Amino acid sequence: AGLGFYNKSAWAISPVLRVGDYNASYLGESSSNMGVNLQVPNMGAVFHSRFEEYASSKWISGTFGIAINQKASYYNNINYAGTANPDPSTGLVNDFVEYSLSPFLNADGTFKRYSTQAAYNQDFIANPYSDVASFVGLLTIFDVEDENGNFAGYEVDRYDFDQISSARQTENINTFGGLTTLDVSYGANYNDRLFLGAALNIHFLNFRQERTFRESPDNGILNYLELREENQLSGSGLGVTVGAIYKPVDMLNLGISYASPTFMAITEIQDISMETFFIDGDNFEDGLINEVPAYSFIIPQKISAGATVFLNKFGFLTADLEYVDYESARFNSSSGAFGTDAPDVSRDLNSTYNIKLGAEARLEMFRLRAGYAYYDNPYVELFTQGRDAVSGGVGIFKNGFAADLTYSLSRFNNPTITPYAGGNPVVSNSNISNFRLTLGKSF
Repeated sequence: AGLGFYNKSAWAISPVLRVGDYNASYLGESSSNMGVNLQVPNMGAVFHSRFEEYASSKWISGTFGIAINQKASYYNNINYAGTANPDPSTGLVNDFVEYSLSPFLNADGTFKRYSTQAAYNQDFIANPYSDVASFVGLLTIFDVEDENGNFAGYEVDRYDFDQISSARQTENINTFGGLTTLDVSYGANYNDRLFLGAALNIHFLNFRQERTFRESPDNGILNYLELREENQLSGSGLGVTVGAIYKPVDMLNLGISYASPTFMAITEIQDISMETFFIDGDNFEDGLINEVPAYSFIIPQKISAGATVFLNKFGFLTADLEYVDYESARFNSSSGAFGTDAPDVSRDLNSTYNIKLGAEARLEMFRLRAGYAYYDNPYVELFTQGRDAVSGGVGIFKNGFAADLTYSLSRFNNPTITPYAGGNPVVSNSNISNFRLTLGKSF
């Protein structure tokens, strides 16, 4: 609906420099690091036209817009290190190799015995990490004899040393990509009081996460192992947004908008590789690529309401309240991506309310801006608090040319992760500074 306010055509582009300050805690050790990312997540143009041929109508003008907008950035980094020591109750170190051995253990911790190779292959297939570990010298398969010396079956054991006093573990997790939309929109002005708009939103999902885990056991045989994992998700979907802004008086705008649920078709590829370096000089490497069957995800609907108060020619104050229906999010797959039971994310998510506040001061050709946003925590258990962002900016507007530099700080806790199933938890948080330069020109 904001397109209805335009009285000229214009274009704009906004490159963003992100500087991340990342902190993590693992096994009692604290780690911190920095990262830099440069993108051009927003650009677009609007084309204005007046309805002069309808002089008797109260419809004054209309504006068509086309833009690329990044709705979410996944840029993040987690980097941690710690030393895993033996469990006092078992004497075993909770290390990666012990995890890769877990599919071959009974509930009481004893080794499973297999009568055929096909039988133990089923457990290898069930855990891709165990499968890869067996090809790089971390797991061995051997024959078992009964008390009479006859062949009794097969067992899987870890490599030929059990005495580990500790294991040094490090991991770097880099995340890239975002959710970007191609927005094709139109807004109209009715009597300078009512502004109506609608947009077709074509969504593009691009997510990539690279994890590099290294473990160095203190055993005199294995120097270290390195597990590299890359997950890529890509998808597309379609949604619509409609909105209206009403001016009861010149100094006040009241607005409301609705974004429909969006059906996203997603493909996912997981690339796992592992390399081992033994102290005697042996070096092994192997890997696999896992293409997940196609699945879909429904992005939940969103309703927003807001108000803007204009302070004559000196600037304005604005506030928005968003309701996001996360409980309606759904996964689905007709090709078996989730087995027989798709994840019921509605059990893990709450619907939320987000708050956004902003102000702009106008000093002749200069503009000063400040903003604050709070995004409520949608997760029932995963997080303990929401995420907030503060921003400030300065700009100029002269002869139809606009330049604006904005700084915003986004602060959030990351989900608690583990280096592998059953591993120790990693607690981390991210503080990402965004420097956004916006250039625009009316024509």
